[in-house]
Order: sequence, then C-alpha cells, then structure tokens
Amino acid sequence: QYSPDNSRIGIGVSNSDGDAAVQGNIHWWRPDGFYAGLFATQVDFKDPGHTSYELDWYGGKTFTFDGGKTELKAQAMYTAFPDNRTFGPTYDFWTDQIAVRRRAGKLTTSALFAFVPEGSYRSGKVWRVESEADYAVAPRLTLKALSGYQWGGRGHERTYWSLGAATRWKSLGFELRYVDNDRSRANCGFVPKSCDAAVVGTVTVNLPPIL
Repeated sequence: QYSPDNSRIGIGVSNSDGDAAVQGNIHWWRPDGFYAGLFATQVDFKDPGHTSYELDWYGGKTFTFDGGKTELKAQAMYTAFPDNRTFGPTYDFWTDQIAVRRRAGKLTTSALFAFVPEGSYRSGKVWRVESEADYAVAPRLTLKALSGYQWGGRGHERTYWSLGAATRWKSLGFELRYVDNDRSRANCGFVPKSCDAAVVGTVTVNLPPIL
C-alpha cells in the first residue's frame, strides 16, 4: 500500500498552517508489483502566491520476499503546486525513494531513504532517512511510532518523530498522533507555528477497489 505520510519533503512540520486539510489518494496496482497513483492535499504556506493545493504523482514497484513478510519498494514521485503564483523558481520537485517493510507477527517495522535532486525554490539536494514501527495490540487497534532525519538544501534540516494509535471500523480509519520536531519558531521559515508540536487526528474513508 502507498503511504502519503512517506511522500513529503516537508514531513515533520505542518504544510497547512496548522489547520485541517482535505486529502485524497487514487492508487492503481498490478499483481506483478508495479503501481502508480495520485495523492492530493490542501496546503497553506502563507506565501504571496496563495498556494492552496499540492499534487503528488507517483509510480514504482514492490518486490516481496519471505512469502510476503518482507517488501522492498522503489518509487519516483513528482510533487506539483499548480496554483502557485509566487515569483521566482518553482515549488515543484522530484523525490526518489527506497523503502523496506518487514512483518513479524504483530510487529511491522519499516525503513525509508529518500532523495530530492533539487528542493522547492531551488533549495538544493535534500536527503531523508526514516524508521517506523507498528504494533497490533488488538485486531482493530495498532500503536505507531515514527522517527526521521532530513538534511541538505536550505532550511530543510530537522529531526522529527511521532507517537500514536490507529483503529478501523468498516470502511473508516481513525488515527491520532502526537507529532514534534527539533526546530524552533525562530528557524521555521515564513510560517513559524508550522514547526510547533501538535496532536494530529486523521479520518480516512476507504472506497472499494475498481476491477
């Protein structure tokens, strides 16, 4: 499955000025492991161009090992901000990433490495490493922990982490996380409060697949 949380160069900070955001994901996959899709989300950078939404076009391949217990994903993604009217270089950027996921009973662990050849507004090369652990304490309750480090470019360096829990009911998914990072408001760019610690709630509606 594709995880929008692992797609973002701005992970660890809010891209919506701390407000709620409507998001959507269309995902297409094949039995041989190839997949592609589109992730869309509202954004609010408080920029002069009033950028309001982001589109992530992605594609890749999943390789499975150990009877499906281990997965290796290679993915490329283009992030675009179609309504950005800010003067100067584009906000758009490419991300290449490799992710490994391992399931062992109730515990699922994952590691990710991502590289951006040229960050938003020509901010230079950006690298990111991330690890996550999910533990299913009950059939419909999973505890989640995540930590990551991002560096390179201008203003991208940060360590970030989150703790939370997720549950499901029929086609609905609910998740609650505490999210924080090591950046202060003084070095958080144009939207200082976007680096504040926060409790983030997510409600997901999963539609049936189209065959």
